[in-house]
Amino acid sequence: MSSAPRRWTARRYHAERVTPLEVWNLPVFGRELWELIGAPRVETDRRAGVPEDQLAEQLFPALTSALEQLVHRHAVDAVWLSGGLACLEGFEVGVAKATAALGCPVYVSESPRFAPAYAGFALVAARTPLVLDVGQTSIKCARPGVQRVFERDLHTLPRLFIGMPRPTDGHHIVAAVHFIANALRACTRNLGHLAVEGVCLALPCPLDEALVPGGCTYGWEGHASLVTDILEEAALPGGGEVLVLNDAELAAEAARVELRRHRHLRILCLTLGFGPGGALLTHST
Repeated sequence: MSSAPRRWTARRYHAERVTPLEVWNLPVFGRELWELIGAPRVETDRRAGVPEDQLAEQLFPALTSALEQLVHRHAVDAVWLSGGLACLEGFEVGVAKATAALGCPVYVSESPRFAPAYAGFALVAARTPLVLDVGQTSIKCARPGVQRVFERDLHTLPRLFIGMPRPTDGHHIVAAVHFIANALRACTRNLGHLAVEGVCLALPCPLDEALVPGGCTYGWEGHASLVTDILEEAALPGGGEVLVLNDAELAAEAARVELRRHRHLRILCLTLGFGPGGALLTHST
């Protein structure tokens, strides 16, 4: 008697003691935070001729002001930073100086770009886990021993800012699904006799229990079948469970791992990429 073929099933994953925070639109200096410490700001500074070793320095006034607000509001005793902008030249040394008077330690991830993806391994109960950390500028993909980055092509996937009209024919969603599904397929190649048995998928937007996505620059908010569409197009062999969560929640898992010996009770976790994402990680006393 043959057994039924395995299938991929997705569910909303909630990390223990992790609360997502909406920080991208925090008012700072009369602007929204993403405008001052996001990838578009860095791109603008580069085009204006700001030297590479001074790009991080341009971010610190707004970042420090935001941290002062958030540390007070959420009564945290530590801050943990990750994301592509934390890889800028001089960032770690500069942020330590800029936040010296904050009143709590500010840690920069040991691997700012890939730490969340690595943390996803522990969430997937499988011998061969695959983690996709989907950002608004790129996808970070990791499986044991392998890491890859897939850059977003702004010609085929232009940024659709929140509040902008969405294409009525939905071609932007088709393009986003294709982008993520291609990354999934590419990361499952060359496994030899092994097969991916579990997937962790982090998306850069709010998600409800039914996996209906909220807003981001992919413009897919409200598209209820997004995750199903991605899995169907990827057509991964085998089957297993797909854990789906917000990208800042996955980053908080990385903070949990990196700061486990420090015994902090409330940690503000910020991802610094296209726009800042946030989560609060708490520990019991």
